[in-house]
Amino acid sequence: MKKTILLAAMLVLSGPVMAQTTNALAPAEGIVIRTEGEVRVRPDIAILQAGIVSEGKTAAEALAQNTPALARLVEAVKAAGIAPADLMTSQVSLMPRMTQPSMSPGPKPPRAATIDGYEARTGLTVTVRDLAKAGPLIDALAKAGANEMSGISFGLADESRAKDAARLKAAEAARARAELHATALGVKVGELVSIVEAEAEVPGRAAGDVRAFRMAAGAAPISVEPGEITVTSSLRTVWRIAP
Repeated sequence: MKKTILLAAMLVLSGPVMAQTTNALAPAEGIVIRTEGEVRVRPDIAILQAGIVSEGKTAAEALAQNTPALARLVEAVKAAGIAPADLMTSQVSLMPRMTQPSMSPGPKPPRAATIDGYEARTGLTVTVRDLAKAGPLIDALAKAGANEMSGISFGLADESRAKDAARLKAAEAARARAELHATALGVKVGELVSIVEAEAEVPGRAAGDVRAFRMAAGAAPISVEPGEITVTSSLRTVWRIAP
């Protein structure tokens, strides 16, 4: 009897909680529309990633070669007029270089891999706010000894104006699409009851891999073409169906 009373009490108490959970997960009633606004703009910043990879028999030897080489890259960036705030160390690693012994004939178990050296890797991320400097800076980094270039991307220093333009397009499309669906289904669009903005990806556009693009001092200067980037805004709206 006590167990029966306790079970009944638990069911009474859990009723409101279950109802709230069900309501929270219930689909919105009305016309649910998802739209996306998009604008294309010219970028005003470039992001370069360059670095130094050095090798040595010991970890200390690899680092001893890497440190002065990285200092030369930093000097090249500063000489190009890049502000200190736009220069950041983005990668530091020291890894052993392993060698797998060749398989020996017979039933002997394979020998374990051995360390035959170390690889030190340091990377820099540089924000270039004058796009005309991007190509010459890549050349300068190569001349200063950069032996790894992981790419270049473009973006906006301030995306608020482009983002607002994309939001406006998404909002305008929401009402038009709601009317389209309502007309096709023989109903009328009522009041707007919900607006949810879903953030899209940060604007940016990679311009390919420039690794080993120019390792010889006599190579032709690289040309950087920023093109345009796309800024988007996503919107979810819910409209009542008018009686």
